[in-house]
Amino acid sequence: MKRLHGQCHCGAVRVEIEGVEAAELPLRACQCGFCRRHGALSTSHPDATITFMGGKLLHYRFGHRRSDYMICAQCGCYVGAAVEIDGARYAILNVTGVDLPGFEGRKPEPWVFDDETQEERARRRKARWSPADLTELQPSA
Repeated sequence: MKRLHGQCHCGAVRVEIEGVEAAELPLRACQCGFCRRHGALSTSHPDATITFMGGKLLHYRFGHRRSDYMICAQCGCYVGAAVEIDGARYAILNVTGVDLPGFEGRKPEPWVFDDETQEERARRRKARWSPADLTELQPSA
């Protein structure tokens, strides 16, 4: 099994994707305004687990307000997104935001999701996003 590690610009948020080789991970370029403005390229795979660890994350919701787009509270990097569907958490990583290795020289596939219904969006995410674990460290008082 392959495990890839990445982190935000300041290193406070670390990520890991485990379960498939980098060559098996798709590289997607979502065409929504948020992803385009962040230069985001995302990856996930239903057979790979994504773990977010470390510093405080800001959670931003837009559009249908179902997914948490996670941004490092220290350096402002968009690191990934997560959603809960049927009691399970699924996520994608922003390959660019966490400097994930193994994608150098690959051309991303553009994706447009504007016409999806809520049900179609949930089915797609459940089928293509990775099971996820989110461990945020909160500063002690």
